[in-house]
Amino acid sequence: MESMCRSRFALLKPIAARLLLLSGLCLSAVPAVAAPDAAPLTEQTVVTLALSRSALTDIFEGGIAVSEGQASAAGAYANPEVAYLREELSGASASVEETIAVSQHFDLGNRRGLRREAGERRTSALRREDEAARRTIAADARARFYEVVFRQARVAALVSWVNQVDQARELVARRAQRGDAASYELRRIERERVVAEAWLASERSGLERAGARLEALLDGGGAGATSRAVGSLLPDGAPMALEAIQAATASRPDLLALGLNLEAATIEGQAAARWWLPDLKLEAGWKAAELGAEGRADGFMLGASLEVPLWDQAASDARIAEGAARNAQGQRALIESELRAELTGLHADAVRLHEVAIRFQEQSSAVSSDLVRMVTAGHAGGEFSLLELLDAYRGATDDALRALEMALAARNARIELERLSGAGLP
Repeated sequence: MESMCRSRFALLKPIAARLLLLSGLCLSAVPAVAAPDAAPLTEQTVVTLALSRSALTDIFEGGIAVSEGQASAAGAYANPEVAYLREELSGASASVEETIAVSQHFDLGNRRGLRREAGERRTSALRREDEAARRTIAADARARFYEVVFRQARVAALVSWVNQVDQARELVARRAQRGDAASYELRRIERERVVAEAWLASERSGLERAGARLEALLDGGGAGATSRAVGSLLPDGAPMALEAIQAATASRPDLLALGLNLEAATIEGQAAARWWLPDLKLEAGWKAAELGAEGRADGFMLGASLEVPLWDQAASDARIAEGAARNAQGQRALIESELRAELTGLHADAVRLHEVAIRFQEQSSAVSSDLVRMVTAGHAGGEFSLLELLDAYRGATDDALRALEMALAARNARIELERLSGAGLP
């Protein structure tokens, strides 16, 4: 009977070991199982939900509306003016004169048109800045999503470890009842189980915390994220070639926004440089005069006036435009100068982390599986002690958790690379 139990236990141990390795090493590539009563949360779904929040839409659309209104106001013409004048003179030559006139100011230098054009450029720049903000939010959502996937896989690996310890404890308990096992072995395996359960409880707490951080970005659409997240932790394939990534930086929205702000400042400088072109005021109307005994006289009136540009009242505007242009140009130059080196290092890091994660997963899976299988069979036959069996289980669990950490590092490096370059975004 004892030999039958040992043979069955020896058969269960390699199976449990393989389950542990699969749950830890391979969960970086195999999706987690979502709750049956809720739709799964994929990376693309998470990004879509994070970007479609109503509050975020209000922020972006509200800012655009303000900028469009300011551009329209900057280019608006002054309304025409209607004036009525009545003059009465008493005495021997009493008379009454009435005048009705309409006047309009005209911008000979087209400064209003230039200011409206500059405002439109700033509106376009704000749209690019919003796009850059969306990319940052999407990268944050992706990082939080894969943190949940990472925590799911760690919990699964530790659950497998606890199950292995429980199976070993059951066997040792039966042997102790027959007098074939020392009480030390029971106490030692109980200690191992306490450690495993404490570790598992800590990881479950981390999973709940990661799920809450993800749900905070999804505006109610991410309820139950800890069980609904489905994704491959390890990126599929190596990153794009460095040349393609560097070429994609030309369309980075923040750089485009700085370019548009530079154009806007340049146009405003052009408007300020036309200070010497005055506004023209044209006036037309009707005038009637009651001349007493001499009767009544009616006629038209026309007038034109120009403001004398004696002092440069646009000097402050010119200085503001010059400073804004220098600021935008300097920011763009600084980003471009740092971006190339940063992308080169980040690309090398992403490639290296991806290769290391794959290699460690393949090698540790084979070695840990063989080690657990050998020690399990040897312990069943009395060749290896309980301590050696528990050490093999713990070592396989450590390898699984380490493989997950490497996969997460590779994923985070990929997310940051794609955020900086804008290439390969989901």
